[in-house]
Parts: sequence; C-alpha cells; structure tokens
Amino acid sequence: MTRARIARAFAPVAACTVLLAGCASEPRAEEPSPAAETRPAAAHPEQALLEELTLANRMLAETAVLDGQGHVTARSRVNPDHYYIARYLSPGGVSTSDFIENDLDSQSVHGPRNDQARETHLHGQIYKARPDVMAIVHAHTAEFVAFGMSSVPLWNGQTKAPVWDIRQFNNGRSGIVSTPELGRAMAATLGQNEAVLLWGHGIALTAGSIEDVVSRVLDLRESARLQQATIAMGGRSTPRAPTDDAATRDRTWEYLKRTVLKKTGGRVPTSPPPDPVKPADPIEAARRDLVLANRILASEELAVLTTPGHVSIRHPQDANRYLIAPGVAAGAVAAQDVIERSTADAEAGGADLSIHGEVYRARPDVMAVLYARTPEVVAFSHESMKLRPVVNGGAFLRDGLPILANPGPGQVAAALGKRAGVFLAGQAFVLTAPSVYELANRAYALRLNATIQRQAMALRGKVAYLDEMRVPPAPANAPGGNAPLGPPEGRAWVYWSQNVSLD
Repeated sequence: MTRARIARAFAPVAACTVLLAGCASEPRAEEPSPAAETRPAAAHPEQALLEELTLANRMLAETAVLDGQGHVTARSRVNPDHYYIARYLSPGGVSTSDFIENDLDSQSVHGPRNDQARETHLHGQIYKARPDVMAIVHAHTAEFVAFGMSSVPLWNGQTKAPVWDIRQFNNGRSGIVSTPELGRAMAATLGQNEAVLLWGHGIALTAGSIEDVVSRVLDLRESARLQQATIAMGGRSTPRAPTDDAATRDRTWEYLKRTVLKKTGGRVPTSPPPDPVKPADPIEAARRDLVLANRILASEELAVLTTPGHVSIRHPQDANRYLIAPGVAAGAVAAQDVIERSTADAEAGGADLSIHGEVYRARPDVMAVLYARTPEVVAFSHESMKLRPVVNGGAFLRDGLPILANPGPGQVAAALGKRAGVFLAGQAFVLTAPSVYELANRAYALRLNATIQRQAMALRGKVAYLDEMRVPPAPANAPGGNAPLGPPEGRAWVYWSQNVSLD
C-alpha cells in the first residue's frame, strides 16, 4: 500500500491530539505557563505496552489481516482488570495517544468518552471470562468470514474453530457485538478455544501476549488459505499443526516491526497524523473529494476502479449538474481533470459516462455514482450466480442487485429503481450512495462481499447468507446502531485519504 503524504495542494494542518485521560468533548484546560511549555511530558506508566499495541495494529493492517476496521487490544500489565483499545479509528493509523484504558465492563477508567470503538464488549467480556488472555485481535479478514459462513469447518490445529451465530442472541438479526449480553454469549462460545468465528463478521482470536496474537492470527490465516486451496482443487482439508514456537513468533514480530517503522520514520507514532485541509469553498471541496475518491478506489487496498471506471459527485450548488473526470485513469485523476456536466444534456463521451446523468435525473437522493468493472464483482452479474450478502458491510445488497442485459438510454436508472446498484451483465456495475464517502464504503464492501462469497462457495459446503432470515432492522437508537461516530467522512475515508498520493 502506498503511504505517501497528501499533495501540497491539500496540505495538512495540526489535528487535536486525543489524550488517554481525556475526551474530545471535554472543556479545554487552562493555557500552560511558559515554564510548563518547556517541561517534557510525563511518560505513560505503560508506554512500552502502548507502543507494542500501536505496532500490532499497524502490522496487521499492513498485512491485510485488519481492514479499515477491526482492532488489536491488550490487557493492562499493571491492572489485570483493565485493557487498552484504540478509539474509533482505523487500525492502520493508530498512535500511542489513541488508546483508551477500559475496565472489563468496557467503561473508560478516566471518565466518559464519546469516541469509543463500537465493539468494546467483544474484548471486555473475553478478558472477563478468560484471565489467561492478554491480547485479542478482532478482524474481518475475508478467509475467516468465508469459513464462518460455510458449513465447512476451519481447522485450527487439531480443533475446529467454533462459530458464534449472533442471530440466536440478537432477535434474528446479524450485526456486531455491541452489548455486554452479546459479548458474554460470544465469550461462552469461545470457551477455552483460541479463536471463535463470528457469523458474518470475521474472527476473535486470543493469545498470551501482543506478539503471540500477531503471530497466531497470521498463521491461522495462512492455514485458512491452505485449506481453501486444497478444497477448491477437489482435495480433502486436514488439520495442520500450528506454527507457534517462540523463534517463529519473534522472527515475525521483528520483520513486521521493521516494515512498520520504516514507514513511520523509525519511531512508533505518538500522535495521529493530521487531517488534510478541506477547502472552505463547497465546489472546491467537492472537487477535492472527487480526486480522492478516484485515487482511493483505484488504490491497491480497495482495487475497485480499473482504467475504464470513474466516479462522479452531484454538484453541491446545482442539482442538475455533476462533477466527473472523464478520459483519465482513476489512479491518475488530478484536480485539473475534473469537469462539470449537465444531467439534462446527452453529452458526448460514451454510454458509460451518460449513465451518471441518467441516474442523477431519476434519483434526487443520489449524491455520488460509481461505474466500475471490478472483476470480482462483475463475475456475479449472471442470474446463475447471484451476489448475496455474506458480511455485515454488504447488508445493503439485501436480496441482490438487478441485472440488466444490453442496456439502452434510460434503462439503467429504470432497472436501478430504489436500489443501491445495478449490474450491466458481463460488463460492469453501477453503484450509488447519498455521499461520496458512503459510496467508497459501499464499493469496498461490495468487492469484499464478492470475494468472501466466492471463497465460501469454493469450500463446497452450505453457505449461510445474511438475507436468509427476514427480520426488521434494528432501531436507530439501539446499542451499536446507526449513531455516527468519528469524523463526518467516516474513519475509513480519513485513513484511506491519508494513504494515497495526490502527486
């Protein structure tokens, strides 16, 4: 993944540092005296632990075990009834100042916080039930989700990893571990096992140290890939002895540590990277977001946009116009490539470009549109292989996307209806969203969902899908529901935008 700085045109400004003992909503302390300003900050009593935890989160993001979500946590070495978890932030961007010290009921020991991660109870309840556990990783890694959705077991050494089905404890709904009750139920399924697969939601894996949890989750993913490849070729998957010797663990840790530190200037980050400046002018801000969206969706991590694809954003001040960068590969789009187009005129540029105006005319609620030919997704644009939700992020698919063969003018919007997207059979797909930030999230989730579904189908067992049970959605005010957390753009967008180059 490219980790270059945002171009000078969008130079960053200093961001507010979140303190371990503070909260973003707390009043500002009095201005320090000049003498106080020169006094070195006191080291955190568990600074070494926080540095290891920072490295672990970044290591597993670097190796794609963790995506823009997920987290590694650690039990306090001073007080075994406390643990540390990063605030609501993408794991690849954490620093030592981002960790919150919680008790085992997942309450901050330094006062209320408004930036806790959504799944604190997943960690707190495991630590409460398992005094031997010193570190936990929760990841949405595709291989783990695929096994969790299949009747084929994932062998962890000589043991089949148990699968916890949240629906049995959540009124039939899929979702996240957002309450103490759900955390206790999950911890009970984990029992004395090393790991538990979460239905539609990845894995929770435990270990006796931060170094061990990194080594073990990487080894288990390797084992999952081996089992998948064996089964896909018609073979029979058999248990494999885990690689858990100290020499391998230390070698893995030291290699990944060097990789991370090379990208952070040789030091463990002690504060989060500053957010880039967003232009005050709404049109310029939209242009900047469009450039970022193209670069993000074309990046190695998301891999949604290839050369023929493109993103558009509805004009922020004129609903009958939109911004797009035609004729330029998404990964190379720059501010000067962005033009305005009318939704009313049948302008030149090809049928794939005219789709944007067509959708904006038909759907006033749509603020961003994506046209892409992502192979993993387009492979499901046939009636015989319906794309269905297998991971929480793909829940917006509901009962799948409509498939349109040989589309003509006006037919894409008609086939789209009120859905989030539509397939152009064997060619591409069109995806919509109420913001460009949500569009990036949906596009990422769509490719991930397609990848996981293909992996689960290749296991040749029975695949469980999120849409198998029709239940009403959770209330908006339910724990872990739709209440916004973090920056308005979303933590994933902020992280992605900090890791693409606009040069």
